[in-house]
Amino acid sequence: MINKLQNKGILLLLLIMLSNVVFAQIDTVRFNKYYFKKYWTDTKGIVTSPTRWQQGDWLKLGIIISGTAGLTLADQSVKDYFQAHKNKTETYISANFLEHFGAEHSILLISGIFTYGLLTKKERCVSTALIALESFALASLVTRIPKTLVGRQRPDNWQGDGPYTFKGPFNGTSFPSGHTTASFAVASVIATQYRDSKWIPITAYTVASLAGLSRIYDNKHWLSDVVAGAAIGTLVGNFVSHRSSDSKLTVIPFGNNNYQGIKLSYIW
Repeated sequence: MINKLQNKGILLLLLIMLSNVVFAQIDTVRFNKYYFKKYWTDTKGIVTSPTRWQQGDWLKLGIIISGTAGLTLADQSVKDYFQAHKNKTETYISANFLEHFGAEHSILLISGIFTYGLLTKKERCVSTALIALESFALASLVTRIPKTLVGRQRPDNWQGDGPYTFKGPFNGTSFPSGHTTASFAVASVIATQYRDSKWIPITAYTVASLAGLSRIYDNKHWLSDVVAGAAIGTLVGNFVSHRSSDSKLTVIPFGNNNYQGIKLSYIW
């Protein structure tokens, strides 16, 4: 039973990650006032997007919700398995490396990509870092809503409550996993931007998945928390990437010691 639910969870993650892969790669995002304006327009777009959904979009939402709900049946068993199969090496890696990809390490990765792009004048790197930063911020903001309202108890709560303990708004922060949301928000942008590479998308999603699993291993979240976080992060990352590609004409100033001018970039 557990193996079947775990397989369904893997299929659900694959559906989420592959549902929106036909995006143009973006190399025209710049750190300017238009970039910050994009935060506002994309936030409005996320909030109002259900009003523009088609039947297929509602079907995807139903699959995600029902799949996540079904995985709650395995929450306790998965928790017990992870807690019974720990060792010092894995515990150290999980707590000191993987877990931080939901926060510090993701920011360091984004900063590294951005710096590398500036130094090597690789515009796609710069754009990827800026889009990933926006995705990280917006996904973290979106996930605060269910995290605050649902009030699910974490698996390590001192009362030892099970996975079906919901105490309402402001009384629990387990659902969904914020670290997993942030990890997949960044990974989905990187995977989209470098989908012409074989290994970069695989590596990005692998690291994000391990970061999510670390939250279960460290007894901070239930399996369904992690899957829900992966869904939110991936969907926000894909949305932000798609909104970037919707900008058809971009004007980019450039210059050197000999001349200055502008570059027009048209995306179709």
